Amino acid sequence: MSDGVTYDAALRVVRLLADALERYVEGDDLSLETLGESLEHGGAGPDEIEAAVLLLRSLCGFVGAGSAQALEAPASDANRVPSDEERALMSPDAWGFLLALRGRGSLDATQFEQVVDWAVGCGVRPVGVDEVREVATRIALRLDSTDPAGEDANLGAIELPH
Repeated sequence: MSDGVTYDAALRVVRLLADALERYVEGDDLSLETLGESLEHGGAGPDEIEAAVLLLRSLCGFVGAGSAQALEAPASDANRVPSDEERALMSPDAWGFLLALRGRGSLDATQFEQVVDWAVGCGVRPVGVDEVREVATRIALRLDSTDPAGEDANLGAIELPH
């Protein structure tokens, strides 16, 4: 991977947050007040926390505990405007390439969102055209993109250039 934040670093931050929330539910009223200290002690900097926030937000696209059913993607003729956080995920040329794939119909709205979701969790900032091309190709060539056990279901395993 590159010098960017890794998926594992984001997961460590999410685990710290989950532990603090669990302690709070169990009656430890100070657990949330000491969360900052726990993050600092765990070596979590702003980049790791931002990656964890993006990871959590990407999970909001799924409904139900343990469910792999994604929320519906925008209509086929909808214009996709990325948020500031999403724009920081990919280089401008990678965004342009991805938008061109969507505009040509090479990716449908759901596949487009799958590429964006992959970019959120990959840990590379900014993601370049080559990585987007590889992930978009894998997603577009899946015979059944709804099959969670499909061959390319684990897109996070894509090796990125160093």
